[in-house]
Amino acid sequence: MSHVLLTGGTGFLGSHVAELLLEAGHDVRATVRPTSDTRWLDPLPLQTVVADLEDAVGLARALEGVSDVLHVGGVTIASDPSMFERVNAAGTAALAEAAGRAGVERFVLISSLAARGPDATEGPVSLYGRSKLGGEVRLAELVAAGAAPPAIRVLRPGGIYGPRDSDLLALFRMATRGLLILPSIEGRLQPVYVRDVARAALRALETADAADPGPLPVVDERVYSWSEVGEALAAAVDRRTRVLRMPPAAFLAAGAAAELASKLTGGTPIFDRRRARDLTLRSFTSEIDLTRRALGWSPETSLRDGMAETVDWYRRHGWLNR
Repeated sequence: MSHVLLTGGTGFLGSHVAELLLEAGHDVRATVRPTSDTRWLDPLPLQTVVADLEDAVGLARALEGVSDVLHVGGVTIASDPSMFERVNAAGTAALAEAAGRAGVERFVLISSLAARGPDATEGPVSLYGRSKLGGEVRLAELVAAGAAPPAIRVLRPGGIYGPRDSDLLALFRMATRGLLILPSIEGRLQPVYVRDVARAALRALETADAADPGPLPVVDERVYSWSEVGEALAAAVDRRTRVLRMPPAAFLAAGAAAELASKLTGGTPIFDRRRARDLTLRSFTSEIDLTRRALGWSPETSLRDGMAETVDWYRRHGWLNR
C-alpha cells in the first residue's frame, strides 16, 4: 500500500480515480479548495486537504508523508485564458517540484491527447493543448534536473465520457427527447470510458518508470465516426432519434456565444470555441500499442456498453430530467 496524494479528485475523472485507488488498497489524500464540491469524495474513506497549486506552503503540507502523486487536476475550460498556463503548465511544475523536495517516489501526470494536437498536425493548436504540453515539458525538465520524483508516467487520454460527466450531458438529454444534433463533417474519434481511464491511471502509478515515462495515449481501440457515436447514443436511450447535421460554422457560433455569455455573467462557459472546433473540424485518434506494452492496459468497455451505463447512471440520479 502506498500513500497517494490525488489532485482533481472532486472532478469527473478524479473521483473515479479516487475510488479505484481505494479499491486497490492505497491510502488516499485528496486536495480540495475551499469552494470545491466534494459530493463524490464525501462517502469515501480518504483524507482531504485544502491546497492550491499556487500555494507552496499548502502543497508542502499536503505532501507530508506521501509516497506517490497522481496529478489529475487541471483546467479544461476557462473564462480567463491565462488560467490554462497558470494551472496546467506552471501548476504542474510547482506540484512536481514540491513533490521532489518532499521525497515523493512516483509522479503520474494526466495530460491530454490535445497536448499532441489533432491528427495530421505537428503540435497542439489550442491554448488548452499548449498548456497541457507545457506541463509535460516542465515535468521532463525537472526530472532531468533531479528536482522531481525519480519515477514518472504521463498519460494522454482522449475524449472521456461516463457517469458524472456534465460536458456531454446536453447530448444525452437531446437523445432522450428524440433529437441528436451532430456535426455535418465526419471527424474520427476514439471516446474512452471513464473507468477505463481510471484503470490506466492506476496502472501508470504502479509502473512509473523514469526510463520510459511516456506520454502514453489512453483511448478506445476502435475509431468511430460521429454517426456511429450517434447510433450508440440512440441505442443507449432506447429511443428512435431524429438526427440533424449542423455545419461547423454553427458549432463555432455556439461556442463564441457561450464564451460571450460567460463574460457577461462572470461565470465559466459550458462550451467554447476550442471545443466547437475539436468537435467539428478535427480528428483525435491514436494507436495504443505503446500503452498496452508499457501498462498492460487495454480498454474493457465498448462504446455501446459505456453509453448504456452512462445513461443508466444519469437516469438513476435524475440528471436527464433537470
